[in-house]
Amino acid sequence: MKKMYFLKGMLLVFLAFQFFSCENEPLTGEFVQEEQNDADEGQFKAQIEGQEFIATSVSATLTTDNQLVITGSKPGGENITLAIVDAAVGSFNLSLGGTNQNSGSYFDGSNNPLPYISADALGGYGLMNITALDSSAETVTGTFSFVGLRIKVDGDGNPILDGNGDPVLEEIAITNGAFNAIPYIIDDTGGGGGTGGDPENEFFAKIDGVDFVADTISVTEPMVGDIHMIKIEAKSTTGEQMRIDVPRSLGVGTFNMVQISDGTELIGVYNAGNGAENLTSNPGTITISEFDLELGILKATFAFTATDPLNQLPDVVEVTEGSFTAYFEGVPGANNVFRANVDGAAYNSEDITITTDVFNQYPTITITTLVGDQRMKLTFPATITEGSFEMSTEVIVGDEIVATYTPVVGTSITYVSNPGTIEITNYDIPNGIIEGIFNFTAVDATGQDPTVYQITAGEFLAVLP
Repeated sequence: MKKMYFLKGMLLVFLAFQFFSCENEPLTGEFVQEEQNDADEGQFKAQIEGQEFIATSVSATLTTDNQLVITGSKPGGENITLAIVDAAVGSFNLSLGGTNQNSGSYFDGSNNPLPYISADALGGYGLMNITALDSSAETVTGTFSFVGLRIKVDGDGNPILDGNGDPVLEEIAITNGAFNAIPYIIDDTGGGGGTGGDPENEFFAKIDGVDFVADTISVTEPMVGDIHMIKIEAKSTTGEQMRIDVPRSLGVGTFNMVQISDGTELIGVYNAGNGAENLTSNPGTITISEFDLELGILKATFAFTATDPLNQLPDVVEVTEGSFTAYFEGVPGANNVFRANVDGAAYNSEDITITTDVFNQYPTITITTLVGDQRMKLTFPATITEGSFEMSTEVIVGDEIVATYTPVVGTSITYVSNPGTIEITNYDIPNGIIEGIFNFTAVDATGQDPTVYQITAGEFLAVLP
């Protein structure tokens, strides 16, 4: 079995730096001062700890909502990648973290699979200046510098720990970075459905009994913190607007809307237009009949009472008979799957919830499933790698893998894995997909109940929130 060690904090988020949120942070803290751009036209260059890096190939992509990714690569896998939200001429903080999702990363092509990331939580920082963004020629010019960090590994690729059992970090300085007139490709796939009344997207509701007919429909997929959302926005010809925010991990079923959201929760929003204030769902429900993450299809009906979330306005609007069909960018193999056998009897769950948490500063993933009155859970570190691992009986430090089985929720005790094994067969970090197989013996952790359940032929595919 492979021994695992894990980075404190939100390493999973840092590795998925190509996902974006919707806002930039102001420029604060310590930044490397940029030198004058001395790159030739079409060139991408920098100094890596004082050694010259000149890319042999450069690629750049700009989405229709101005998310820019530039990658300069050399043979052997060495590359520098810059990711910017709301790209425009100006300066951008590369200190990835919080609501700031701009970043710089460097991969050296070594046996360490992790790139150096300009993550604020690790001590990283940086600055990028876009000096020209030519929409006619479709080229971008600018300068950059950043300090990136990653977990240090030994010759076998295993993380190195300090005396406290914490991962040792290593740092690298990327300075004097410059790129000149780099051609970019327009990526119009963005959030799937697009805008302007895409005929594939549908949206309808009644506002106080009067038809709300969408003139334009927008479907986007923002990352809010580490939560992947799907946002459906519709606007009528009269200026009325409606928005439904749906967490991508929600699944099929009926769910309650919240009145106030930090951007990561299910909510309905109505605005009458002409400078009116937003009114939000209080209460509200949505019934999702189809949520296909592989094909990128979301179909639902909804209704909510829209009121002032600050309780300062007397306005009350009834939104009824709501329905929409939204198309977004699908991910192959992305629908949640969980099945196993319990003492030879099939346990095939369609009620699957994926949650993330931090335990003792270790990021964790928990898969919770239900079949009737039965419940089965898997908890493992978010930084787990592909390979085979032994299970534990409980989470103590934060890096343990634990499975539980409850025969009758609310009545019976919960039995824990002792022993058990799990094999991660695929971990697609950029798309947030993890697959694995497992087996475990479920026993009473106290040893008082002699009942034993054999959980066999377990397999799962989880789309991370």
